[in-house]
Amino acid sequence: MKRTGLYVLLVMLVSAGLVGSAVGKDYKDISATELRQMMEQEQSLVVFPLSRIEFNDRHIAGSVNIPLSRLPEGLPADKSRKVVFYCLGIKCTASWRAAEKAVEAGYENVYAFREGLPAWEAAGYPTETVEALPDATFTTISPAQLNKRLMADTDTIILDIRLRTDADKFWIDHPSRIYISMDEMLERYGEIPKGKTIAVLCLKGKRSPTVIRFLAAKGFDTLLHVEGGIQQWMLEGLPVVARK
Repeated sequence: MKRTGLYVLLVMLVSAGLVGSAVGKDYKDISATELRQMMEQEQSLVVFPLSRIEFNDRHIAGSVNIPLSRLPEGLPADKSRKVVFYCLGIKCTASWRAAEKAVEAGYENVYAFREGLPAWEAAGYPTETVEALPDATFTTISPAQLNKRLMADTDTIILDIRLRTDADKFWIDHPSRIYISMDEMLERYGEIPKGKTIAVLCLKGKRSPTVIRFLAAKGFDTLLHVEGGIQQWMLEGLPVVARK
């Protein structure tokens, strides 16, 4: 069923983590200095809950990658162990969303380093790279410009890379839409047709540039970054489908 207006916006904002968290906060926030001390002194597990692509590009030295979609199954059996989640900064919701999943699963010592990788690097603490993404040239377009493209031609594909939990709640209803979550991109990018214009759409416009860099390295040519993601698309009153 197609819906617009405040109801759909509220659904989006809650699922995106912009209107408070869904569960009572039973985890602790931690700073870069506190995390560094914990890693040096204690047997803690530091988890990056975003995609393997982002983890390989750069992560806190000694941390592990367990994507949000694979939590809590990927966590250790010992639920008393200290577990810390971090992502790409204070506006990135994955750290506290992962922490909430761990709390819901019964883990007793859960932390969120919400300032994330930018604060860690600013403090001069070590990072690691497995496979660095190359720089890529791409064009940024507004949601309104994307909408005009979709109405005018059939050569533009929407590549929706959001988490499954978000993508199942609201999406752009267009035959050119392809859904591949960022967590699955390494395994499934071959499903994306070459020779087309690829408009990469994430939740808020923060993660799509990383996918663009990845796809450019795999030989995709015409890549567009949708500014503000589907959040901005909806704020501009453009149509989506929302699941009840």
